[in-house]
Amino acid sequence: MFVAEDRVIYSASDLAAAARCEYALLRSFDARLGWGPDVSGDDELLARTATLGDEHERRHLDTLRLDADADVAVIGRPQYSVPGLTAAAEQTLHAIERRAPVIYQAAMFDGRFVGFADFLLLEDSSDGQRYRLRDTKLARSVKVEALLQLAAYAQTLADAGVPVAPEVDLVLGDGTAVSYPVDELLPVYRPRRAALQALLDG
Repeated sequence: MFVAEDRVIYSASDLAAAARCEYALLRSFDARLGWGPDVSGDDELLARTATLGDEHERRHLDTLRLDADADVAVIGRPQYSVPGLTAAAEQTLHAIERRAPVIYQAAMFDGRFVGFADFLLLEDSSDGQRYRLRDTKLARSVKVEALLQLAAYAQTLADAGVPVAPEVDLVLGDGTAVSYPVDELLPVYRPRRAALQALLDG
């Protein structure tokens, strides 16, 4: 989350954090702006968790490369600014336009919301080709926050004109893959995004 001119840009992680506790999210944001004390946390534990999460993600990427012998389009992490995020989102859309079989760290940005989906997988359907969203999580059970993030990605991509598959996937820490219908997630996501945006704009 950061301030860009007259608006706050927020991420999928911010959306998930707000679902857990809006007050904690605002305290953290105030600290970043210098309006309040730093929010204490176990930095070593967070760093270790992030490292394990990255390793889990890379293992799945390696599996996709082996299984499909796929041309993987890798979207590099951009500078966290409006121009940087816009460029990364455009790079993702270019990869989609050329129908890259796998897009890794797909970036999306609609002017307020920014997100990075772990994977977009091209698949065929009776309606033509479309992209299936897939995220990896260390957790061994599905969390609401993870589903909110996937719903946010699906909505943002669809709004950009990307054909999105009707289901999204989560690959859990034990390797189990679970799928959920997008249509069941969007009615939960939309009011939560509206509430977060109203909170930040208020």
